[in-house]
Amino acid sequence: MRVTPADIRQQSFTVRFRGFDPQEVDTFLEDVAVDLEAALKENALLKEQLATVEERSRGMAERERLLQETLVTTHRLAEDMREAARREVDQHVKESERQREAILESARREETRLRDDVQGLKQARHQLTEDLRNAIDAVRRLIAELDGDAPASPPQA
Repeated sequence: MRVTPADIRQQSFTVRFRGFDPQEVDTFLEDVAVDLEAALKENALLKEQLATVEERSRGMAERERLLQETLVTTHRLAEDMREAARREVDQHVKESERQREAILESARREETRLRDDVQGLKQARHQLTEDLRNAIDAVRRLIAELDGDAPASPPQA
């Protein structure tokens, strides 16, 4: 059973011979009622403050949880971005390697073609030189025949 300040104020005691002074008892009961009333008000106020603090604490805990989730998500996103960048760089490197190989192969083919062309030109020059010598020799023989000389042997080079 809970006693309220009103219960204390309304409490009455029977008077007997040689009992306590009723005036002192009433004053004491009033003082107890006032103190109990103040304690009950303070208790109610403290309960309200506690509820407010607990609500703030729950809010802070929720914000902390959200912040932690955000940090984890941000970390995961950063890792994903790093991995994507690594893959992209690898892809660019591989593509550059393929292009380099294609350019080198093309240059090798061009070099081979040019070497073949140079070799063909050397052979053509040699053939032209040989043909020119033969033509010059033929013209000399013709000139010698026209001059009435005996056929001359071709000059030694």
